[in-house]
Amino acid sequence: MDTPENMLQELVTKAQEDSDFRSGLLANPRSALKEAFDIELPDDFNLEVHEDDARTAHLVLPFSGELTDGQLRRAAGGGGWPCESDWVV
Repeated sequence: MDTPENMLQELVTKAQEDSDFRSGLLANPRSALKEAFDIELPDDFNLEVHEDDARTAHLVLPFSGELTDGQLRRAAGGGGWPCESDWVV
C-alpha cells in the first residue's frame, strides 16, 4: 500500500473478498484498519465507510472550508487518504 490509490484498491478488494472485514469496516473503520493492516489513523482524522446498494448511492462533495496544516500537506501530495507519514504504525 504505497499510494492512496493502491491502498483504496486493496481495501475495496479485501472488503469484496472477506465478508467479516467488510462488516467490520462498515461498523468500525478504525478498528478494522488496525486489525487488518496495523494502521492507526490520527485522532483528528475521521473516516466514514458507506455501502452503495441498488437503491442508494453516496455523493461526496469536496471540502469547501479552510484546511488544517495536515490537510494542506495531504493536498499538496495529491492524495485523498492521509499520508503514510500521518499514520501511527
